[in-house]
Amino acid sequence: MKDRTTYIDENLLVSPSQSDERVRIFQRKLYIRAKQDKGFKAYSLKDKCCLDYVLLEAYRRVKQNYSKGRGVDDMSFSEIEEQGIQPFLTELQTELRTNTYHSAAVRQVKIPKEKKGEYRNLGIPTIRDRIVQMAVKMLIEPLWEADFINTSYGFRPKRGAKDAIKQIKQNLYEGYQFIYDADLSKYFDTIPHDKLFKLLKERISDKEILDLIAQWLTAPKHLPNGELLKSEAGTPQGGVISPLLSNIYLHAFDRIVNNPKGKFAKAGIRIVRYADDFVLMGKQRYSLEIRKYIGLIMYRMGLKLNREKTTILHISKSSLCFLGFEIRTIQSKFDWNKKRYTNIRPSRKSRSKLYSKIRELLSKRRHWKIEPLVYKLNELLIGWLNYFSISKVTHIWETIKQIIPHLDYKLFKWLKGKGRKAHKLLRQQPYKNLVKYKNLLDLGKYARLKTLAKAQ
Repeated sequence: MKDRTTYIDENLLVSPSQSDERVRIFQRKLYIRAKQDKGFKAYSLKDKCCLDYVLLEAYRRVKQNYSKGRGVDDMSFSEIEEQGIQPFLTELQTELRTNTYHSAAVRQVKIPKEKKGEYRNLGIPTIRDRIVQMAVKMLIEPLWEADFINTSYGFRPKRGAKDAIKQIKQNLYEGYQFIYDADLSKYFDTIPHDKLFKLLKERISDKEILDLIAQWLTAPKHLPNGELLKSEAGTPQGGVISPLLSNIYLHAFDRIVNNPKGKFAKAGIRIVRYADDFVLMGKQRYSLEIRKYIGLIMYRMGLKLNREKTTILHISKSSLCFLGFEIRTIQSKFDWNKKRYTNIRPSRKSRSKLYSKIRELLSKRRHWKIEPLVYKLNELLIGWLNYFSISKVTHIWETIKQIIPHLDYKLFKWLKGKGRKAHKLLRQQPYKNLVKYKNLLDLGKYARLKTLAKAQ
């Protein structure tokens, strides 16, 4: 008990809330120190990374949020727990303390994009690497949370896509209606390591922590055919620490935009960013000088704008599609009112994705009973509505009016596939009857409760 860093305490395995609270206390202290002193650099974090409660909390968070996918060692959480969490974490702790820990290769898989023939590379580290990444992330995240701007919302504590949409709506009300909608090409795969480390060293002077991050960034990619590909740029999209590193790198662009003496401030331009998706909002047209300046900054950062998807628009003439939402201005329904109002609703692409998920869910469960199918449908619909229903911001009634007939038809086909006589009465009005008799989610009622809520 004198030196808790030398072993994993069994008591903490039983009460995970203790480890969570101790981590949060340390994070709070680090955040306050970094907020008070802009030049503060953390110099002894490696020993904190080896603490028993830090590793236990890292294991718990990785299992809770990053449990899908196996690394090159093909190890799963169930196999680790069969052998025992304590010996597994003790061995990992010993490797970290003796500097014998080495990152394994990252298993690379390709995920198809919406456009046919295009794929997104996803890198899946091993569970042991994910645990150490989480431990480091928990320790260094408060340093940059003290620096990040308020209009950056992606992969940050207590922030999300809803906050970004609210900020965009607020900017529109204040007259920032000229929009530069940027799209970065393969951002996670192109982050230059040398420039990223210059930013990391602004807050970290612990060489051992920097060495760990370097191991994860340069870990070879294990391709599906078994080949190992050297990693010279980027951070694995699928790694636990990758979202934080991507935020740290683009924070350099945030600082340029928010510099009170810079070109963007003089042009009255604001930024709203969610990870690598960002929009610049201004009150006047974007001059050729500003457009070239944006391209020059991206070039110097080693990044590339996707010219096909990057657009410049005025909100009164074109809709902005951002994070699955369609943002536009519409004329009042009353003839006497000549004002235009901001209308935010799920985009057509988001609605199509929901239809695809409904179709996939029903096609794979043709022989299921009604009750478990309704349970699965409710999970899908509640998750979708929770994302798109923002109190006093979004208007989703028209979308729901389109979703209900589609769902009604799909449920009719599913019930009909069970036989001519089976569920004959339910087939007459499937959606309405399943809501009434089988506890299917009432989309209109649930959306009304969400959008009329006072706070979210």
